[in-house]
Amino acid sequence: MADFQISDGDLTGVKGKVAVITGGSSGIGLATVELLVSLGALVVSGDIQTPPAPGNFLFVQTDVRNWTDLTKLFKAAKEKHGRVDFVFANAGIGPRANYLALDVDDNGDPKEPNKDTLDINLNSVVNTATLAVHHMKAQADGGSIVIMGSSTGLHPVRAVDYSRALATAKAGVLGLGRGFARLVEVAGLPIRVNTLAPSWTATQVLPDLKNLLAAVSQECQSTAVVARAAAYLMVEKSRHGEVIFVCDGKYTEIEKAVLAPAYEAIKGDSLSDDAVLAKVMALGS
Repeated sequence: MADFQISDGDLTGVKGKVAVITGGSSGIGLATVELLVSLGALVVSGDIQTPPAPGNFLFVQTDVRNWTDLTKLFKAAKEKHGRVDFVFANAGIGPRANYLALDVDDNGDPKEPNKDTLDINLNSVVNTATLAVHHMKAQADGGSIVIMGSSTGLHPVRAVDYSRALATAKAGVLGLGRGFARLVEVAGLPIRVNTLAPSWTATQVLPDLKNLLAAVSQECQSTAVVARAAAYLMVEKSRHGEVIFVCDGKYTEIEKAVLAPAYEAIKGDSLSDDAVLAKVMALGS
């Protein structure tokens, strides 16, 4: 395992840099906003809810499900600061749908499950990352994108709504982060993409989470622990295409240390899917 530590000195590079954060009014997003501001970053926070208290950052009310709102968030950052250095695609909510017990309408027909969790936890992350690349690729020094995943995207979770709505989205986000990193690399863009996969963290995603976990003697890490990882990935230029598992306040890189080697072992001597895709794409060039 590739465990590592994050020191205060590792985070000094955020000073004077412009960071756009979605979901910055609570949980990990708020902790990241507060950390970056304390380190001298120029922060632009987008959230559908106003921040709990005013701070030295620009807040833009943003419904991340709405493309127009997201474009306005990035536009506000460019208009105020002239560039976008870091983007933290963080916005997320807890479960909203029950896939095993559908509601019915007045005719007795089943209603479509609530899509908010998938729209916010997956689709908005795709759109945020896409807009980040749009703005960063025009900058000579590019930028850094940090994608908020979850440990629930790495393994099955038995809770019905949580696993199907939230973990499905987070599994998609994990694939997005890994694939997007490869995409910008092949395109030769000066943009780094990394993904976070935190375990149990004291956020509002699940109601009363900290007390529930305490009842079963399970530790719940603070949002500040994950915020440090987000800030670190923004500035650490050696990190690209990585997945960082954050658990019990510890940081472990698992893409290059675990996931990629496991795939190599499984495929054996066969070409990777990416290598085959490169050959297919070369046919049309």
